[in-house]
Amino acid sequence: MRLTVATLFAAALLSGCGKDDSSGSGSGPGSSSSTSSGSAPAWTGISGGRQVRFAGVVADIPSGWTELPQGNATLIAPPGANQTSIDELYAFLGEPTLKTLDAPGLESYLDQALMQLLQVPVKRSGSATPRRMGALEGREWKWSAKLMDGRDVDIRCWAFSGSYCGSLTAVATPEALKRRMPELEQILGSFRKPEAAALDAGKICDTWVRAFGRIGGVSGNSNEQQITFTGDGRFHYHSEGTSHGLFHRSSSQTDVGGRWSLSGDQLTATADDGVQKTFTVESRVEAGTGAAVLAIDGTEFRRSSGRPW
Repeated sequence: MRLTVATLFAAALLSGCGKDDSSGSGSGPGSSSSTSSGSAPAWTGISGGRQVRFAGVVADIPSGWTELPQGNATLIAPPGANQTSIDELYAFLGEPTLKTLDAPGLESYLDQALMQLLQVPVKRSGSATPRRMGALEGREWKWSAKLMDGRDVDIRCWAFSGSYCGSLTAVATPEALKRRMPELEQILGSFRKPEAAALDAGKICDTWVRAFGRIGGVSGNSNEQQITFTGDGRFHYHSEGTSHGLFHRSSSQTDVGGRWSLSGDQLTATADDGVQKTFTVESRVEAGTGAAVLAIDGTEFRRSSGRPW
């Protein structure tokens, strides 16, 4: 069950811009990191590849692959892949409310996410098996499905725990998956926790907005949310919502203020009433406009001015 951002900020959002608690710089693609005993590298970067950050974890994708963030997912595509007819489709999926690989709802989340993606039933093959993913411990699940056009596809999910649970997911015909596995194994071998902060605290200092709603027949609702982070370490959250039906109309307004701080990709917020909560934040880019997008526990807020990062 996902809490609304209004609820989360009312229950929470310590000292702000430019006061990032983390240090160091991330290692680039093609690098590797050894264990403390100096044995085999814990992870191996992809030479010539580039980094993708998802759910507080970094992995490399090979040269020529593209990425497209979409909500709580990031699609990645190799050159020439036919994703329209789902000959092969690859993505990072994640659910910010699930924090560990032992979370009771993880398997059901993956089942539902795959059925929503494919619009057909999926059949899971047994339980998860442990799987090393670069520097991370992960788990692997397998599914099969028959698409609406009658083709069979194999499905693999390699799950990991970063700032929340995510997975590298592959959906492909058996032939395409077999052909692509060497590149997928490279990606799997490059997983690691970033050494640098996901965001510089100074970049968050701005106003971020989100609007959504539904209109159907004679009823509907709308909601606008706004978060402002300032350089003195303060935040202000404002929300306005309205709903209407055949015989009613109502409105509500929420305002919450407090202090905030950033450590890596963890945003800690303390409301003025003393209630505190920590959120996972990620930087994203709005498709088509290039505007900066701040994802807070997966929920996207657009920079109000529309400026890029």
